[in-house]
Formats: sequence, structure tokens, C-alpha cells
Amino acid sequence: MRRHGILFTIALPLVAVILVPVAGEDPAPPPPIIKRIPPRLPIGGTTPIGAQLNDADALKQAGLSASEATPLLEYLRSRTLTDADQSKIGEVIARFGADDFEDRVKATEEVEKFGPAAIGPLKSAEKNTDPEIGYRARQALKRMEKVPHAAVAAAAVRSLVKLKPKEAAAALIGFLPMADTDEVAEEIRIALIALAVVEGKAEPALVKALDDKSVLRRSAAYVALIEGGTPGERIRIKDAFPFVKEAVRKETDVDAKFRGTWAILLTTREKEFVPDLIEMIPKLPRGRIWQLEEFLLQVAGEGKPDARFGKSEESLTKAKDAWAAWWKKKSDGFDLVKFAFNPRITGFTDVIEYDQNYGRYRIVTLGPDQQVKSTIGAVGINQLSYPSDVKKLANGNFLIAEQNGNRITERDSTGRIVKTTNAVQPLSIDLLPEGGMVVVCRNQVVQYDKDMKQTWLFTRQQYDIMGGRRLPNGDVAFITQFTGNNQPNIYRLAAKDGKEVGKPLTTTGRYQQYQSIDATGDDKILVCDYNRVAEIDLKTGKEVWKHDITNPTSCQRLPNGNTLIAYMNNNNGNAGRVIEVDTTGDVVWEYESKDNMRPARALRR
Repeated sequence: MRRHGILFTIALPLVAVILVPVAGEDPAPPPPIIKRIPPRLPIGGTTPIGAQLNDADALKQAGLSASEATPLLEYLRSRTLTDADQSKIGEVIARFGADDFEDRVKATEEVEKFGPAAIGPLKSAEKNTDPEIGYRARQALKRMEKVPHAAVAAAAVRSLVKLKPKEAAAALIGFLPMADTDEVAEEIRIALIALAVVEGKAEPALVKALDDKSVLRRSAAYVALIEGGTPGERIRIKDAFPFVKEAVRKETDVDAKFRGTWAILLTTREKEFVPDLIEMIPKLPRGRIWQLEEFLLQVAGEGKPDARFGKSEESLTKAKDAWAAWWKKKSDGFDLVKFAFNPRITGFTDVIEYDQNYGRYRIVTLGPDQQVKSTIGAVGINQLSYPSDVKKLANGNFLIAEQNGNRITERDSTGRIVKTTNAVQPLSIDLLPEGGMVVVCRNQVVQYDKDMKQTWLFTRQQYDIMGGRRLPNGDVAFITQFTGNNQPNIYRLAAKDGKEVGKPLTTTGRYQQYQSIDATGDDKILVCDYNRVAEIDLKTGKEVWKHDITNPTSCQRLPNGNTLIAYMNNNNGNAGRVIEVDTTGDVVWEYESKDNMRPARALRR
């Protein structure tokens, strides 16, 4: 058997120990945090959060130029593998997890012989649930990746869209399965939409890809040939539309079929595809159900059928039948072309996980297909320092509040730190619509504008803030540690200047854990009590909804009315999960961490 313990004991020093109460006991005190720091302002700097690395600088590191198409195409082609090459590299990487130590070492050396073409598969191997495979993939990448290939590839893709050489689409869709990260893959999909038409006709490479063996290439071709072309028209590439319809309807991969059908529905607004999507409900990955559910609920409004997207196949089949019957009655009088759909759910879920025994932390992102798309932290030089909140930025990076590090870091999907902003034990981050952010810390709440200049600051000397959130109207609500002496524990700050609004509230809530809270309206918040998640009316301090659960650490009200809850352990011996409960309290989805990790926060986006 492999000896993983040696690796983790050496690489992962003990840091904060998270104390979680057990059933029947009062909540434990908060986990130890580094020595209290005198109040000071977080230093924002001048670079806006989410700024991208300059494409010219990224390409320069690989000896490329944004103005020369041929070398850019050759760069992508040199890293594009045949099916046979993919199989060979995959076999070598699989041996990273062999039982024999010498075989593992030999495989790590062999993979380097493939050169830059191995970068993509190694990036994927970093996310492997086998810690030995992930570790050896990272070690190989450190030796092989002399330039930041993800940044170079993304820059090359964007440059080719501007240059539009004849072979661009073929090179991009060929490289797609080897993309270094999901962000690079998304850049390619966006580029293919822009390159979908050549001289008024469908790009031949995309039409050919409709029958490709790679499901990634097929699904990208579906979307590009539907969303590309003349903006504003429902059927934008007329010569390709019949072929896409035929290919999507015979597609056997559920997620690819959804991607294609979803693109057709939202772009062409052809009502015949609504039943196609409804029919898929019992087979869809949960993330796709979330997207479809939101569409159906917005279409239905107050006239929605009595259909719950439950956990079992039986429940989903009943929901499918109910929605199919509803649509049959609704469709004739419904104008799908004029319907303004406002999607708020992408199907992604970010989970912050802790290992209480080794002081490890990581952030796992689940995609709509429920597969892990990225993993940040846990091991390596860019370890996280007690993360308490995470937000995905428009440039594909993650903004992470790290309590023990007294900082907010911007990281790419591999965990590499792009930017650091100082903050005193930050608890939560809220991004502002116009740019900038609100940061709630243990001793203060601060708002920044889009240039990361402070616009206001509220300071609380007690260092007892346990969580906070920006409300829809811009005000900020925060909760303080329970003292047991009838003291106020919910406060509200004005959006304009950060001054206290009204009188603070005193509730019976025992907000002991470091937690995330959520806003459910201008005057309502969700909070984690020690034995329940509760919705509190900020005008009265009264509890208007609750879900009983021991030791919850985060909560989020979802657009469908359900509530996402994370807990690290509870009184039934459960080691911790993320659950989605519907309005009746039934669990309709759950996620359990692996490798002795426990979920402390969860955020659906």
C-alpha cells in the first residue's frame, strides 16, 4: 500500500484547530486566530481587483506576439494531442498512483518526455481525487512549466480572434480538450462563437466537429453554430441550423445534449425545444436541473405547477410530468420571443473545506455536471490561510478572504496568488455591481470603489463580529458574538457612509461560530445559529423561518426558494455535508467532502 501519511505529515504543518460543538453541549469558542492586531485600514492598492494579466506580456514569456498569427497557431498545435497520444500520456499519469514507489518515480520522469503537450493532462491530473497523483502532477508541472501556459493559451486564443486567420477555428477546436484550465476552455468556446461564420457561411471546422468523437468538441460546436453569426437574429447561421438540430437531438451525452438544446432555446426562442429540455429532467446532472428549473419558474411566474425537483429519480420524473403537462397548456398563448429571461444560476458551487487534524484548507468548485472543476489550496506553496469566503471574478480568478493570513487574495484556478489586499481577519466579501467590494472583518466593515479606494469604514473595537452581508439596497448587516447578557447582536450600516442605521437588535440567536450569513431581502437575513438556520426580520428581530440542524456554518437562499446549508458535523454522527433543503425542509441535494476534509462554507453561483 502507498504511504500517503508521510507526504502529508511533512508538507502540511499544523495551524488553526477548528473546534466544533458536539450534541448536547454549548457551542465551542471560536477557533484560535493569530494574535490580535491593532485596528488599521486594509491596504487596497491601485490595481483593480480582477484585473487580467496583459496578453502581450503573457505571450512574450513564450516568445510569441499578439500580432503574428502563424506562431500562435503553431503553439496551440504543438500542444494538441491525437487520441493515441492522449491515451499514452493518460497511461503514464495513471502510474503516478501505482503501489510501487519506483514505478511512481519512473512515471513522473517519463511524462516530461512528452514536452509541452503534457501540460494540459497534468493540469487535469492536479485535481485527481488520489492525492498521490495530484501531488506528482504538481511536481512535474513545477519542472516543466517554465512559462504560465494557461495565461499564454488564453492570450493566444484572444489574439487569434482579433487576427482571424483562416485556420483559427480548426486550431482552437482541436486544442479544446487539452485546455489547461476550465477558464481557458471557456475562452476557446467564446472565441469559436466569434469565428463561427466565414464569408457568410458556417465555419467548416465547426460543422465537421458536430460528429467529432470528443464530446467537448461537439458541445462547443453546437453552441458556436447557434450563438455565432449576426447578433439580434434568432437563427443566425441559417445553413448550419438544420445540421445542429439533427446533431443535438441524436446526441447521447446528457450534458452535451443539454448545452446544445439550451443554446438553441435561449437563442432561437423556438418553443419546440422546451419539451425536449423538460423530458431530460430525470437524467440531467443536478447543476443543469438548477439552470432549467430557474428558467421554468421565471416562465411560470405565479402559475407554476405543484412540482418539486426532489432528490430521487421518482421525484424528478413526477416533476418532469407535471412541467410537461403545464407547458402543453401554457405554450400556445406564451410568447417565448418576448420573454425576458434573467438567469442568476450558472450551476457552479464553490465549497470551502477544512481538515481539523492537519490544518489544511481548500476550495473545491463543482461544475454543472457535478464534477470538480478546480481545487485551490490544501498543499503546495500557495496554501490557504483559514479561508472564510470566496467569490468568482469575471476574469475567471477567485477572490478569497483568509482570516489567519489577514488578507484577501486573488488567485487563479490553480491557486497561484495574483494579488493580495491586507485586511484584519476578513470574514466575508461582497462584490459591488459597479465594481469594488464590501469586506466584513472581525473588527470592522470597509467599502472600496472599483479602483480599490476606501469609500467608508466602520470600526468595532470589541473584535466580536461573527459574520456580515451586504443587503440588496446596499446597506450592510452584521452579527456579533453571543454574550448571554441580553446585549444587541444584529447591527445595520448605511450604504452611503457606513453609519449605524436605527437601533441594533437583540435576539435569542447564539451566533458563536465563524459563519457566513445571507441577505434574503432589504430587511431580512439568514443566519447560522448553533442548532438551526434562521431567517430574521431586521425590522422586528423576529424569526420568520428556520431549518433545524446542529452546528451550521454557512447558509444561502437560492433563487428557487431553497436554502443551501453547510455544516462540519452534527449530532447524528455525520461528518459534515453541504445540503440543499426545499421549503418543506426536505434535502434535495447534498455534497460530502473527501480526504478527511469537511465543508465549512458553500456558495451557489
